[in-house]
Amino acid sequence: MIITTDTLNKQIKDGDDNLFLLYGEEDFFIELAVNSIKRKYLTKGFEQMDLTRLDFGGKAVIPDKVSENIELPPWTSSRRVVEIINFDFDKEASEKLPAVISKVPESTVLLFVTDKVDKRKKKLYDTFSKYGVVCEVKYLEESRLTKFINGNFAKNGLTIDPDACESIISRYDSSMRRIDSAIKRISMYCSATDTKNITCGIVDELCEPDVHADIFKIMDAVGEGRADEALVLLDNLIKLKEPLPKIRFMIARHFRELICAKELGNKGALMSRMGARGFIADKLISQSRNFRMDKLIKLYRLCYQNDYDLKHGNVDERASLESFIVLASGK
Repeated sequence: MIITTDTLNKQIKDGDDNLFLLYGEEDFFIELAVNSIKRKYLTKGFEQMDLTRLDFGGKAVIPDKVSENIELPPWTSSRRVVEIINFDFDKEASEKLPAVISKVPESTVLLFVTDKVDKRKKKLYDTFSKYGVVCEVKYLEESRLTKFINGNFAKNGLTIDPDACESIISRYDSSMRRIDSAIKRISMYCSATDTKNITCGIVDELCEPDVHADIFKIMDAVGEGRADEALVLLDNLIKLKEPLPKIRFMIARHFRELICAKELGNKGALMSRMGARGFIADKLISQSRNFRMDKLIKLYRLCYQNDYDLKHGNVDERASLESFIVLASGK
């Protein structure tokens, strides 16, 4: 069966499945799910006896190796757990694995864990969904991330300002692993300083720079013709040791997003096409109003012309970026 992240924990808890394909961008929740499966079936204190972890080093799964490991009976646990990681499905695996995974013994739980799956390998994907549980674990949407952050701080008697919460989501690209680490760090600071409310200032002090927010500020200044301010913001990013190639890439990507925002002009459509979070979509649509579409397209193309020139050693990287910002700020 194919299920969503929302129902994964319940399926693990209440179901009796022995085949799982877990994949997606949110490795934090995937790890939690895998640990839940291990706790359910492996005898405490004897986990290693009945756990087999096959790491294929990024190469193709070897069906015969999977087959021989799932046939081994558990020693003390209710089921043996065989976890397959760091793998690929080549033509041979795609042809041979369906016969293996369709006959996983009742005494074994077989887990495939990866970041992405090629659904074009239809026979293999369909076999997983027929005989086991398939779940793509995506990043949480903005509203649930906000709820998670507020809820975790509330457990420690803390509150957080809405803009500070938004800043945490932005600077960690919605990654739950990094957000969870930031929550713990901020909570420890608040406990040590007897702080009860978390502000943007505290987030700025304790967390890594919010490069996304800084790019937005640069683009605000560019769109309003304030080249001097945009250059100061760029200089601040460089002083924070943000790599110039990363800054150039993010600015180019931002122009592409502005083109989409200008074309669609609708928050819902932008969120659907780009997967943008709600507050990001709002900002992009608002910011796109400062640019004509022809100028956005021209600047986006110029980003890649500059990239070509840099790769061929024709220009200085910082000087090229500063010149681009001045040009983009002009009418």
